[in-house]
Amino acid sequence: MTSEIFTCSVAIADEHSCWQKVLAWFYSERHRAGVCSALAGLTLVSMPTQALPSLFDITGIAATEIYQDSGYSAARLSDTDGSYDDATAFLFFELAGFRDSNSFGIYDYGVNSGGDILLGETLEVFNGKASPITSATLAFDLSAGTVKHEGTNTTRNIGDTFGFYLTTPQSTYYSHSLLNPDGFDHLLMFDTSDNSVGALLGSDLVLAWEDLFEGGDRDYNDMVVGITDVRPVPEPSALALVGLGLIVLMARTRRAPISA
Repeated sequence: MTSEIFTCSVAIADEHSCWQKVLAWFYSERHRAGVCSALAGLTLVSMPTQALPSLFDITGIAATEIYQDSGYSAARLSDTDGSYDDATAFLFFELAGFRDSNSFGIYDYGVNSGGDILLGETLEVFNGKASPITSATLAFDLSAGTVKHEGTNTTRNIGDTFGFYLTTPQSTYYSHSLLNPDGFDHLLMFDTSDNSVGALLGSDLVLAWEDLFEGGDRDYNDMVVGITDVRPVPEPSALALVGLGLIVLMARTRRAPISA
């Protein structure tokens, strides 16, 4: 790698995974010291080997062809008016051999100064006994920084921004793929907040999971969950990386000589 250009050429399934590769590189101690010079001429080359499915490919629900993976890894509660600040989750379906064992939930997280994701408390939303279409209401106390599962009466210290997890007999997979033991992105997150498809029951996000280690068949239909009153949020680390790149680009532009 020279101080002028760093080329990322990764034969992977999609741009989102390629971006995760860049973040993984950014987090590593070995390369962190060289991030400024590397970003000076960052060229990202993605060579897809398999297109990600659309929401229609996964669910077969009419008019969902417009929804593609958002690439985000977390969500923020949008119902924050101080009156019944809650979200409702729907278990739409499970097409998985592990369907009687898989469990789904949310988790609190933080980001340290080095850009590492720090896992906080977790709250199970659906367990292996749940069957479609089951719903669950999550009541948030924003002043206390807690959330309560109104069906199980379980309360956890989770704020208004959170990630999602899927626990299988093989492992637990997180929406922040850097936390996953295989490094694979097991979740596609679809922003459906336009609420144009009635069959999604008002879900603002639809979460489609792949439950097999290292991606298995990558069909992302092993568990599909909808959740209301939330919005996807970009990662702080991703924003910092993009911001740093823009600063470097602006600096390079200022230094460039004006052609006659």
